Amino acid sequence: MEEERQVELVQIQASGEKRLDLQQVRAKLEAAKGPQYWRCLEELADSKGFEEMLHREFPRQASEWVGGDVSRRNFLKLMSASLALAGLSGCTKLPVESIVPYVRQPEEIIPGRPLFYATAMELGGYSLPLLARSHEGRPTKLEGNPEHPASRGATDLYAQGALLDLYDPDRSQTSTYGGEVRPWSSFVGAVQGPIAAQKAAGGAGFRLLTQAVSSPTLLAQIQTLQKNFPQMKWHQWEPVNRDGARGGSQMAFGQQVETRYLLENADIVVSLDADFLMAGFPGFTMHTREWAKRRNPDNPAGMNRTYAIESTPTVSGFKADHRLPVRTSELEPYARALASRLGVSAGGTVRPEHNAWLDALAKDLQQHRGRSVIIPGEYQPPVVHALAHAMNEALGAPGSTVIYTDAVVEGPVSHAESVKELVGEMNAGKVQMLLILGGNPVFDAPAELDITSAMGKVPLRIHHGIYQNETSVYTHWHVNAAHFLEEWSDTRAINGMVSIVQPLIAPLYGGRSAHEVLAVFNGQPDTSSYDLVRAYWKSQYTGADFEGFWRRAVHDGFVEGTELKPKSLKVTMRAFPASAAPSTPKDGEFELMFRHDPTIYDGRFANNAWLQELEKPVTKLTWDNVVYISPADAKKLGVKEGQDTTVVKLSFRGKEVEAPLWPQPGQPDGCLTAFFGYGRTRAGRTGNDHGFNAYKVRFSDTAGFGSGAKISPTGATYKVASLQGYQMLEGRNIVRSATVATYQGN
Repeated sequence: MEEERQVELVQIQASGEKRLDLQQVRAKLEAAKGPQYWRCLEELADSKGFEEMLHREFPRQASEWVGGDVSRRNFLKLMSASLALAGLSGCTKLPVESIVPYVRQPEEIIPGRPLFYATAMELGGYSLPLLARSHEGRPTKLEGNPEHPASRGATDLYAQGALLDLYDPDRSQTSTYGGEVRPWSSFVGAVQGPIAAQKAAGGAGFRLLTQAVSSPTLLAQIQTLQKNFPQMKWHQWEPVNRDGARGGSQMAFGQQVETRYLLENADIVVSLDADFLMAGFPGFTMHTREWAKRRNPDNPAGMNRTYAIESTPTVSGFKADHRLPVRTSELEPYARALASRLGVSAGGTVRPEHNAWLDALAKDLQQHRGRSVIIPGEYQPPVVHALAHAMNEALGAPGSTVIYTDAVVEGPVSHAESVKELVGEMNAGKVQMLLILGGNPVFDAPAELDITSAMGKVPLRIHHGIYQNETSVYTHWHVNAAHFLEEWSDTRAINGMVSIVQPLIAPLYGGRSAHEVLAVFNGQPDTSSYDLVRAYWKSQYTGADFEGFWRRAVHDGFVEGTELKPKSLKVTMRAFPASAAPSTPKDGEFELMFRHDPTIYDGRFANNAWLQELEKPVTKLTWDNVVYISPADAKKLGVKEGQDTTVVKLSFRGKEVEAPLWPQPGQPDGCLTAFFGYGRTRAGRTGNDHGFNAYKVRFSDTAGFGSGAKISPTGATYKVASLQGYQMLEGRNIVRSATVATYQGN
C-alpha cells in the first residue's frame, strides 16, 4: 500500500496538479444550488491533492506505537504528566491568610484529591467569576463559578489560559531600579522623599495612570489618595476601551450608564458591528449562554432570529441568520436609516439595493416589540450607540431585553482624552512623579502621542506590572506584580455584583498587588492586600456578624446583594442631526478598521503559548496577525492567496508599517481590518517578534476606524500558519439543515 501511495504521489507531482485551485472552487460554488457547508477551501475543492495530503500527514494507525505494546498516545500522556509534575513539585506554597475552599469536604490537603476555590479574573474592568481547582496547593484548572449569575459555570479563552501566565518563567520576578534588582523595602524607602514633597505641594506634580478599575477597594484607595494629594490627577488608559459606549449613553440620556442585554428574552437580535458572541465583549459568557438557549428549536419561547450589519467578519456575524456587510463609514448612515424606519428622527441614506433588506428588518422588529434588542459595536462612535438606545426605546426593549444601571467601571472617562491629557502635561513639565499601575502604554498608546518622549521629562517614573514590558524600560522603578491567583482583591462583573478575588497560592516571586503599591503612597507600606480588602468590606458591612459575612463571601466568590439596580431612563435626544453621506473611497485608498486580536487581546497575552497556538476564528490563523482585504480588492492588487501572503506597506496619516494581507470572504470592498496586539519586543521568549505592530498606525481619533489608508506591495511574501483540514468525512454531511417546521414535524 505504501508503494502504491508513493507512486500516486509521483503521478500527482508529475502531472502538475495543484493542491488548491481557487478558480475551480469559485466555479463549483456558482454552479451549486442550496446551502453548501465546508470546513476549509481544500475540502470544498475535493481535489486529489487534498485527499493525498490528508493520507500523508495523518496516515491510518499513526497513533499506534509500531512494534510495541505501548500506544504512541499513551506514551505522550505519561511523558507530559511526568514533566508537569516534575516542574510543579517545588511550587506548593499556600497563602498565609485563611482562604476558604468552595467545596468544604475535605478541607485538608489529601494527595490526589482536588480542592476548589472561588475567585475571579478581571479584563477591561469587568470580572469573570471563576472556580479554581487546586491539587496539593497548586492551581491546576479554572472554570466558571456555577453560582455566580454573570457566569453560571461558563468561562472564556483568556481565563482558560491564565494558568500559563501564573507559571510563566518570563514573568517579572523582582523589583528593579534602573534595571538593577532591588528589594521591596528599597522601593518603599526610596519613594518616601518624593511622596513627602508631593504632599507638601498638594500633589500638583503627582499623576496616577491605571487601567479600567471596577474594584471597590482600589477605588476607595484612590479616593483616599486624592484626599491626601488634592491636586493629584488620576488617568485611565485601555487600548480596548468603551469610549463609544460611554459617549453614546451620555448623548442619549445625559449620563453615563451600563447597558446589559437580556438575550434570553429576545426574539429578534440585531448587531450593529457588535461581536457580542466573542470573548472580550463585556458580559460575553452571559450573552453567549442566553443567546444559545434561544437557538434551541425545542425552547418553548421559540428560536430567536439574528441580524448583523457589520464592516468586518465576526463570530457573531457568521452566526447570524441574515448578515449585511457594509463599509465601516456606512454603519452610522445605516443605523440612522433603520432608526428612521422605527420612528426615530435620524435621517440616513443607504445603497438602493439594501432598502428592501432594511425594510424587512424594520418590519420584523416592529412585529416583535418588547421582544427585540439592538446591540451596537464597541468600536463604533458614540452616535451609533445613542441611536441604538433610541431604537431600543422605540421598540419597548428597556426592562425586557435591555437593562440600564450605573456604570460598572469606576471613574468612567474617555480613555483617549485621558491619556492625551496626561502626555500633554508631561510634555509641559507639570508631572514630577508618575505611577503606572498595570498596562503597557508605551506599546499601545495612540500613535500620535509619542509617549516615550513625554515620559523622559518626568523625574520619577514607577511601573507596576506582571511583566517587564516595553513600558518598564522607560521607568526608573519597576515593581513586579502578583498574578490574580496570588492576590486578594475584589472586582465587579457585568451585572455589578462584586466578586472576591481569592489567592490559591502565595506569590511565587514575591509580587505585590496594586492595593499594596497604593498603600505605600497612602502611608500604609506594611499593610497586606488581604487586610486592605477585608478592612474595606468591614467598613461597608452594617450587620452584627462580619466574620460570618466575610467567610460566606470568600466561600461563594461574591458579595450577595451588590448587583447594580436597574434604572428607569428615557432618551432625552429626540432628534438626531443629519450627517453627511459617506463618500466612496478614492482610487488607491481604503477605510482602515482596528480590532483587538481574538486570542492575545490587546497584546497582554502575547507570551501565552496556549493562546498563541489557539486558532483564531474565521481565519484559523495562529501565532500571527494579518490585515483583512476583500477578495475583489485583493484580485485587483494581485495579492497572493494562501499561506505565502503578500506583504504590503500600510500607510495612514504619515505613519506606516509593513503587514501581510489576508483576502477574507465577507470583508466589504474598500475596507481593511488591522488586528492589534502583535509586534511585541519585550513580551518574553514566546511573544517577542511575532506579527506586526498595528498600534503604529492607530490614532486616538481613529481607535475604531478611519479613512485614507493606502497600501503598496513590497515585493516580499510572508508565510503565516493557518490550521489545515485534517479529516475526511467520507461522504457524510458536516451539518444537516432544515426549517424549524420540518424539525418539529420530524
